[in-house]
Amino acid sequence: MAESREGGTRGGRAEGAATLDTVVETVRRILRADTASIASFSESERTMTWLATSGFRKGAAGVGVVLPVRGEFAERAAAFAFDRGEDEMIFEVRGLTGDLPRSEFPLHSAEGVRDLALARLRARGENLGVLAVGHREHHRFTMEEKQQLGGLAEMAALALDNARLLDTLGAAKRVWEQTFDAIPDGIIVHDDRMRVVRCNMAAAEAMGLHPSDVAGMSCAEAFARLFGERAAAYHMRPGTPRTTSSFELQAEDGRRYLVAVAPLTTEGSGDWVLGSGLEERETLNPSTQQPAPSTHALWSVITWSDITTLAEVQEQLARSRRLATIGQLAAGVAHEINNPLAAITTCAEATLRDVKSDPQTARAAAERQWDYYLEEIVRQALRCKQITRGLLDLSRQKRARRDPVDLNRVVAQAAQIFEKRGREEGGVRVEVEADPSVGEVATDEAMVRQVLDNLLANALDAAGPGGTVNVSTLLEGERVRVEVRDTGEGIPPETLARIFDPFFTTKDPGRGAGLGLAISLTLAEALGGALTVESKPGKGSCFRLWLPRRTPERPG
Repeated sequence: MAESREGGTRGGRAEGAATLDTVVETVRRILRADTASIASFSESERTMTWLATSGFRKGAAGVGVVLPVRGEFAERAAAFAFDRGEDEMIFEVRGLTGDLPRSEFPLHSAEGVRDLALARLRARGENLGVLAVGHREHHRFTMEEKQQLGGLAEMAALALDNARLLDTLGAAKRVWEQTFDAIPDGIIVHDDRMRVVRCNMAAAEAMGLHPSDVAGMSCAEAFARLFGERAAAYHMRPGTPRTTSSFELQAEDGRRYLVAVAPLTTEGSGDWVLGSGLEERETLNPSTQQPAPSTHALWSVITWSDITTLAEVQEQLARSRRLATIGQLAAGVAHEINNPLAAITTCAEATLRDVKSDPQTARAAAERQWDYYLEEIVRQALRCKQITRGLLDLSRQKRARRDPVDLNRVVAQAAQIFEKRGREEGGVRVEVEADPSVGEVATDEAMVRQVLDNLLANALDAAGPGGTVNVSTLLEGERVRVEVRDTGEGIPPETLARIFDPFFTTKDPGRGAGLGLAISLTLAEALGGALTVESKPGKGSCFRLWLPRRTPERPG
């Protein structure tokens, strides 16, 4: 397709040049002249450009040559070409000393031309240039020759005007095509048979093809290459209404796209006209009352843009709004609940102490499990206090410090503690891979350590007995990446979408409140960084803490 478009543009210019060549050849033969040529003048730049020649021994060597207007005869010829008057339509230039001035008419002098007759070319009230007829021997142009030359000049003017229009259209077409291909969003134009007529470079590259290879492909096949078989089967199924619409879809690789469909109508000339969204109608033949072919075929243009990053940002904003709402609620609730919880805990502990202080009461309590109940009350009250403390941490807008921190040291210390816990709980190995180029990072050590503790605790639980947890640091440009990876079962997609939501947990009841990752995300954002997750079922999970590598704020 790209080849045909370029060929069409070149063809427009070639057609105009061929027409001018035919005109000058015809003029030369009718007037029995030695040479004929067409030139255009630029009044602002004081130049002339030879567009077509005939009878020149050097062929078309002078075509396209731009020469400055200088010298008496050239100035007079230019003044004649620019003249808006109607009186003098023919202007003769004779060599006074036997030849034309070589400095003023170098192309003709090189051909041995001695006398020229110039006819002004005018079309639609605009002077376009001159038609020059030359003789190598001295020649006086008769009135009949001048009349013939005037008539031929009118024909040449029309040809030159058409050639200029073709060049203008060709330039506009090239600009349109370059703009079409420069658009970063994918664009496909299809006909009423759902066959691709044209696509831009972004669409072709997304399919791994050249635009010429996409032409003629069915929209269903193009959609399948772009977004997957399921998206093609749903959105390109037969009978889908061809009206203006937009929708969001998720490709098989997980990326999200916003797709828009807009109707086009093609007239009998094949031009494209933006449609109004109306369906194609059939008209009845008056004689047979049978459906007659429609003069308008409904085409459509399909565009799409990758909104994966935008969707992630929107989800983060929505998550931040939810956290802000929960924080406002938690700030009030936590203070109100902590006081009753403290009273419950104190009373339960005092009762338990009194029960155990008297042997007879202790025996009765043991028989009726009063001591167990009291201990459970204390445990659950303390658990409630931990939850309210987590809510306060979630809602509290902490300002991160910017102290010089040896990040590799912090990671190694956190990993060492959890390595001991992993050996005790099921033989989980904790490995550390530190990038020595990370160096000192301006950050808040306590907040980083809290995030690491949450991530490592979750990784140990996910890895399971005999599993492995890998902790690594890496310098990437102006950011530092701290990665915690486990060899567990991974996280299903439906769970992954909610992994940072407060109170969402997949652990057994009593093992977690679902606030660890939500708090970690809040802390990561407070540090000026981000917290991301990547996981596939059966292939483990990987959490990445991104921190800006800023200059530490040193006192003094």
